[in-house]
Amino acid sequence: MSIRIVFVAQFSAALLSSCSSGAPSDVRTEVSRPLKEAVYLSYQFPDNSAISAKLTQAASVPNLNKDEQDKIRKVKAFLISQKWNRAGGTAGNDISEVAGQTFGVQ
Repeated sequence: MSIRIVFVAQFSAALLSSCSSGAPSDVRTEVSRPLKEAVYLSYQFPDNSAISAKLTQAASVPNLNKDEQDKIRKVKAFLISQKWNRAGGTAGNDISEVAGQTFGVQ
């Protein structure tokens, strides 16, 4: 379980860092701040409506450039995958939730 948490933390840190390698990112703070807050909220409160409010806040900044649009798409994809991959979630790998399966155990 701790390996999964470390991986998710590293993945989200990489995701929220620069969009492009080598070149500086052109993501303004009024876009990046709500995205970082949405990721933080997803760890604390996975089914909170404030997460979508933060995503909407980032997307509603006028004159989004390509880097900002890409960053918003990547964070949305990450949050969706994070929600689906939780144990007991929609696509979680918690085998205790599978009814009637013994998985070779007699």
